[in-house]
Amino acid sequence: MATRDDIVSRYLAYLDACNRRAWEELRGHLAETVVVNGLSRTQDQYLADVRATTATFPDYRWRLVRAVVEGEWLAVHLHDVGTRSRTFLGVPGDGTRVETQEFDMYRIMAGRIHEVEGTADNARLCL
Repeated sequence: MATRDDIVSRYLAYLDACNRRAWEELRGHLAETVVVNGLSRTQDQYLADVRATTATFPDYRWRLVRAVVEGEWLAVHLHDVGTRSRTFLGVPGDGTRVETQEFDMYRIMAGRIHEVEGTADNARLCL
């Protein structure tokens, strides 16, 4: 079983790939299918979801605030920032710099993300 430091280090590499838009590298962090809030997603679908965020907020960055590991589960608190360049939840892409808090739980097996349960305060991205 991986240590806490191994799991957090691998997750930081995952965030780094997200922040660099290294989509093919990101695949190496994902299982063939990832269950996201109860919905099974292929790697392509998962990546499309992340890319949709970065299409609306081209400079979007995820930063780890806190991580808790329990068995194969990793709970994270993230601080996210970006500039809204496209319409999001009915709010125009007006160049507003926004930030939010995100809380996720990842089930990680054999070094890959198999499941994600999470939420972000998307209302703050509309301010």
